[in-house]
Amino acid sequence: MQYAEYLRASLSDMTDALQQRATTACELTEFALRRIAEADQNGPRYNAITWLFADQALAAATESDARRRRGEAPRRLEGIPVLIKDNIAVQGWPTSAGSVLLRHVIAEQDAPLVTALRAEGAVLLGKTAMHELAAGITGASSLSGFTDNAWLAGHSPGGSSSGSAVAVAAGYVPLAIGSDTAGSVRIPAAFNHLYGLRMTHGAISIDGIVPLSPSQDIPGALVRHPADLRLASEILSGQTLPPHAEPLRIGVWQEGFAAEEAAINQAVYTAVTALVGETGNQQTIAFPQLETLAAEASIIPWEFAEALAEWLADKPQAESHTLAEVVASGRHHPQLEAVFTARANHPGKASDSYAIQQLRQRTLYQTLVQLFNQRKINLLAYPVVKHPPVRHGELQPGSNALVAAVTGAPAISIPVGFTAQGLPIGMELLALRGREDLLLQAAELMAAIGR
Repeated sequence: MQYAEYLRASLSDMTDALQQRATTACELTEFALRRIAEADQNGPRYNAITWLFADQALAAATESDARRRRGEAPRRLEGIPVLIKDNIAVQGWPTSAGSVLLRHVIAEQDAPLVTALRAEGAVLLGKTAMHELAAGITGASSLSGFTDNAWLAGHSPGGSSSGSAVAVAAGYVPLAIGSDTAGSVRIPAAFNHLYGLRMTHGAISIDGIVPLSPSQDIPGALVRHPADLRLASEILSGQTLPPHAEPLRIGVWQEGFAAEEAAINQAVYTAVTALVGETGNQQTIAFPQLETLAAEASIIPWEFAEALAEWLADKPQAESHTLAEVVASGRHHPQLEAVFTARANHPGKASDSYAIQQLRQRTLYQTLVQLFNQRKINLLAYPVVKHPPVRHGELQPGSNALVAAVTGAPAISIPVGFTAQGLPIGMELLALRGREDLLLQAAELMAAIGR
């Protein structure tokens, strides 16, 4: 495999090249490190990496090549370079979650998902930059500043899994792991022309991940190719996700679009039409209350401060141990001042309203089930974000990603085009719980149509 091929290759491309002795794990790892170095040779271009462990990665790659020479059966990610979001524990590495106050917190053991990746032979390179404490979608961090969009400098990459998305889009690695609480995998996937999947809540362990809201947190993969998303999601979840062929019956959520964003709207409608072909299994669905219901059902304000304090309680290396202390330190990114202050002063789970939030989430999911059944659809389509990525320092409007997050339903971001400015457009498809098969089927069909 040549370096130029590596930059766009799929997991299967790399696995095939390794099997055919056309490359080695060491060469792939060196390609990844070369690409990172090239991007930063004139100063940080993307700010996508917070911690890089080149020597450990090369040692792991050397061991992988030795196993292959011994004739050991290759595992599903044998010798493949992978990056991990900086809120996920990797033994011996910092778990700083985008906060300068946590840069000395060293993980004592791997998160279960990291264990799963290692068990499949992945070569871990390091940690990726993220929106501070995962509490936003623009990539702002006191540790690394702003991560840059891979397609247009000076613009938001989405978040909070900013660095994971940019690392894949920029060719560092074919697979990076993020986490999604309110769109933090799907939004950066949309903004960087990638595929990102939020599985049904609970499908992947959140142990070993710095929490934002345990009721909504879930890890997820970011990739360039949809087949890679199926493989990565199987490994992370421990599930088998075999391909199924079921007619796609897609409802297009009318209020999920901004009237002034013609390019985004047209790209999504065109993609839906391509997916259903000539079957006519597409309909426009008016649900004007959905955006408000989703926003009102978010449980993040009730859980953030308490969950973070519990996680930090046994971390003496942390320079702050509560969200209130983070605010008092003044050492967070300025863009986080308002949200951190509000969350630190929230009554939290002790409030009588916490049970109301839980009920709102359950009720909204049942409303979705009724909608799907009544309209005889199995997918709901809309832009991941109604508006294109903003410039650094601006707040990002128009996210539709809360619907899946608050209902626990699975949703996928699929790249469907570009704006006139050259910024990627992502379509979100939402399914009912446990129907990741439909989402992966749609993504793979969309990719096949585009070839």
